[in-house]
Amino acid sequence: MMLLKHKGEEMTSVERVVAALNYQKPDRVPVAPLLCGAARRVNGVTYPKWATDAEACAEAYIQSVDLFDYDVIVGLVDLSVESADWGQATVFPPHSTPYTDTNKPFIKNEEDYYRLEKINPRETPRMKMVLETMARVVKARGKEKVVCGFIYGPLGVLSQLRGHERLFKDCLKRPEAVKAGLEVVTEVLCDYARAMIETGVHAIAVDTLYACKTIMSKKMWENIEGPYAKKLCDVIRDAGITLALHNCGGATYFDAQIKWLNPQAISHAYPADDCKDWAEHAAKWGKKVVTMGYLVPSELGLIMTPEQVIEECRREIETFKDCDGGFILAPGCEFPPNGSLLNLAAIMQAARTYGVYH
Repeated sequence: MMLLKHKGEEMTSVERVVAALNYQKPDRVPVAPLLCGAARRVNGVTYPKWATDAEACAEAYIQSVDLFDYDVIVGLVDLSVESADWGQATVFPPHSTPYTDTNKPFIKNEEDYYRLEKINPRETPRMKMVLETMARVVKARGKEKVVCGFIYGPLGVLSQLRGHERLFKDCLKRPEAVKAGLEVVTEVLCDYARAMIETGVHAIAVDTLYACKTIMSKKMWENIEGPYAKKLCDVIRDAGITLALHNCGGATYFDAQIKWLNPQAISHAYPADDCKDWAEHAAKWGKKVVTMGYLVPSELGLIMTPEQVIEECRREIETFKDCDGGFILAPGCEFPPNGSLLNLAAIMQAARTYGVYH
């Protein structure tokens, strides 16, 4: 799709992101701050309320995008959303991200993988809440801003139900049991994706965390999660929805993820496993799949001043300047829930100052 704009005329966020995804050089680099839980501080609600109340969650996104005028709203609430609806014990801290209590795993032993039952994401509490949140955000700002849903990948959800260490051992010793669990989880996630598409989101990001060198071998990921993640991603792409991946693990397997999942963009925190640095990554992968990244969240929230953020953004934009516009400025993972929002303003300033395409 060609985006016809008079020279000097500012694009809408939707036009800007579509241009970047199609390597058509938008007016400036788009920004996807992965604001997530930090958005709750704009409308002043507690973290537990934001994470469980669709109206409060949607209003936080709406107010934050109005205040900072960023381009992409990513609907990540937290990584316990899907597993909680199977009954996984979940902790809701008052001022930080909810997380699963893996001392009380829902899948307690090998047999429990085979006992896992299908659930309906349109009716279960937390996935239903996310669907309602996305519908509200799309209705309120979907004409001007890109709204991107978020789904934790099949193996990620299973890890929340079993616990990471136990799951990794099972992948080695009991792979068939793990795959039995993945069959059920993937079927539910496909239903979740269909329901999310019905809300009108422009894109969906699937979190494929384990497809990286610091967590799992490439061969194991392709054998264990690859086919199931593909089934989920096929549902999204076949519906004509933009597919993005999120992977904040170290040394991400770009080749394997592209082979199995064929995304238009990958949100990531580190260069691909076959690249020594970001310059090599930009040269090798920058024109094959759009990079969303790659500000370091811990530094962004707790260490860097706004001036340092602007300089880092400038450097990252410069690194990807020869990628025909295929770059979206973002943190490598979610914006720190309690990080300085002045640094979000600094990201936007940097994009407008140094991210303009001539």
